[in-house]
Amino acid sequence: MARNRVEYKKNNSRGGGSVLLILALMLLIVGIHSFGLWKKQTALTEQREQLAAQIEAEQKRTEELSQLRKYVKTDSYAQEIAQDKLGLVHEGEIVFEIEKK
Repeated sequence: MARNRVEYKKNNSRGGGSVLLILALMLLIVGIHSFGLWKKQTALTEQREQLAAQIEAEQKRTEELSQLRKYVKTDSYAQEIAQDKLGLVHEGEIVFEIEKK
């Protein structure tokens, strides 16, 4: 009977080692997957920040274009373009031209 108890203890200790080995492998696999997920999360966070910066820049650009659209519809813009591009002047204005050498 003493012999059966000794054999039972030996068999039991082998099973415990196998369980520890399996747990260690599972922890290793979970650790590897966790690291991969952490890297992916970091990359996505960086991408989100870049996209947020792009959205902010585009919103500023939209506001600038909106203001330009309002200015283009004014008479002062039409006069400015007529003077710059077409060389038109108001009545009574004198235009001085510099000779190019």
